[in-house]
Amino acid sequence: MEPPTSPAPTVSIMASLNDDGSVDSNFDPETPDDGNSSLSVRATLESENYDAATIRAEFKTYQSILPQPDKLLQEQHSFQILRSKISQSNINLPRFLKYKFEGGIKPHHALCCLLLSEYEAEEQKGTGKEKRVYSWLVRVLSFGSLHRQLNNPAEFIRDQFNRVACAIPTVVVKPSMLRKKIRNRGFPVPNYFLDPEDDKQFPPHIALLVILQDGEKESRKFYNILYRVAFSLFAFVALLLRIVLEVIGGAGAIWGGAEVFTLRTADNVELWRWISIAVGVLCFLRFVTLNAPHQEDEGDILGPAGSWSLRLPVRLRAVCDHPFHYFFRAVPPFTHSKKND
Repeated sequence: MEPPTSPAPTVSIMASLNDDGSVDSNFDPETPDDGNSSLSVRATLESENYDAATIRAEFKTYQSILPQPDKLLQEQHSFQILRSKISQSNINLPRFLKYKFEGGIKPHHALCCLLLSEYEAEEQKGTGKEKRVYSWLVRVLSFGSLHRQLNNPAEFIRDQFNRVACAIPTVVVKPSMLRKKIRNRGFPVPNYFLDPEDDKQFPPHIALLVILQDGEKESRKFYNILYRVAFSLFAFVALLLRIVLEVIGGAGAIWGGAEVFTLRTADNVELWRWISIAVGVLCFLRFVTLNAPHQEDEGDILGPAGSWSLRLPVRLRAVCDHPFHYFFRAVPPFTHSKKND
């Protein structure tokens, strides 16, 4: 007598086992996410003897042959170019630049590991006094609606990651699944985790190298007071010129145009004065609409990782086009006390 056979799975069960294709699906049985703990990714890499300390130790071996952080961001050296550059110097490749058959680790996995270790450390530290004072000043000047802009690439990368740290899956996943898990939690995907075809994306291995170079001699220019003052003055002058051209210029055009076409006389000078003021007010409202920062501007207006991720001529043009964004942003600063909100 033959043993009874199990009934075939119902349509609903089969659908649930292959639910990844549905439009609003969040059924990812192979990528658990408890919504709070994301440190298992780091633990997974540590089980392969590859943790943040190892990544930093590897970095010391090839640090001297790397371009500076701004050059890395601007030129976005490919995976293969960096492999060749390091190999030609007879230096062992870091694991995040190795292929799988060579025992490699995906760059976005290594980046998560490194940033998660910093994320934990930052929970024990506060914001620097200088940043607190600057942030407070920005809040006061903007009546609480705007926040301090992040012009340091490493700071920008960390800020984007810290906002999604609680959404990182508890196992190592492919980039496409990582993006899905972040979006399913309602967070914006960091630029370095975007699809490579996206114009705002820059490679995760570049983001990793920029983080590793932060605080080293290669990134000192980002903290140089002369650079900061020079670009701040440039942005401030650009902002004043835009106000003169787009606001005062609009009001002046009405006043001067009325004179040219002999519409303004001694009898109606006050009328044209008020008409010019009214046009000036409309021009100011247009100026605010075009220049006020919005959350959608992040990683777009001033480059995928801030203004330093653009070449100097393009950076100057971007600051001229959006001088307000050089000082202010619409996204509030990340605080660890709100990480689970």
